Amino acid sequence: MNQHQFSAPPLTKINKIILIAAGTCFLLFSILKAVGAYNLVGLLGLSATGLANGFIFQLITYPLIEVNLMGFIFNSLVIWFIGSELEKQWGSKIYVRFLLINIIGVGIIYSLVNVLFFGTNTGAIPLHGLTGINFAMLIAYALLYPDRQMSLMMIFPMRARTFCWILAGIEAYMALFSNLASAWAHLLAMVISYLIIRFQTKPLVRMALNASFETKKRSKSHLYVVKDEDQKPPKFWQ
Repeated sequence: MNQHQFSAPPLTKINKIILIAAGTCFLLFSILKAVGAYNLVGLLGLSATGLANGFIFQLITYPLIEVNLMGFIFNSLVIWFIGSELEKQWGSKIYVRFLLINIIGVGIIYSLVNVLFFGTNTGAIPLHGLTGINFAMLIAYALLYPDRQMSLMMIFPMRARTFCWILAGIEAYMALFSNLASAWAHLLAMVISYLIIRFQTKPLVRMALNASFETKKRSKSHLYVVKDEDQKPPKFWQ
C-alpha cells in the first residue's frame, strides 16, 4: 500500500466485535433512556465510586458506552478506517493487547487521580466513550504512517502527523480551559499510545505485547531455525 495514500480497509474481526458491542450498548442505552429506566453510564462507565464498590469490570466496559448518535457514528468510522488498518498490520493478538494496555492504563491512572484529588464521592460524570481509544489509534497510525493523507473535518487534506498534532492540541485546550475531565483521559490515551510505539523494541513493552510490531504477523508455518554451516545447535530464531 502506498504510504502517501489513505484508503478504507475491510472491517477486521476484532473491530467488528468492538462495534457490535458498542452498538448494542448504545441501542440499550437509548431504549432505557427513552423509557426513563436505568442509566447505563452509571453502571458501565468508569468512576472511582464504581471501582470502590467493586465494579472492576468498568475498566473494560467504559469505552463501549456512547450516549449520542453522531459521536457513535464518528467513533465507529475511526475504528473501521484506522483500527482495521492497525489490526491488519499487527495481527489480532498484538492489536487486542495494544487496546487493553491503553484502556486499562488510562482507566487506572484516571481513577487514581480522581481518588487522590477528589475522593470516591466525586460527582463527575463517569468516563465513557470510544474517543480515548480512537485517539490512541490515531497516534499509533500517525507514527507508523506519518506522510499518509488524512482530512480534517472531511475537508482539509493534510499529513497524518499534522492531523494528529492538531487533535492533540484541541484536546490539550479542552483539558486546560474547560471542565471536561474526559479531555485529560484522551490526552493520557495519546501519551500511552506514543510510548508503546516509540519503545516497542524494549523488553517490557515486547513482553506486554508478546511480540514485536511487524508489518505482517508471521504464522507458525513461516517460523524456522537458522543454523550455521557446521550444523551446530540453533543460533537464533527467525
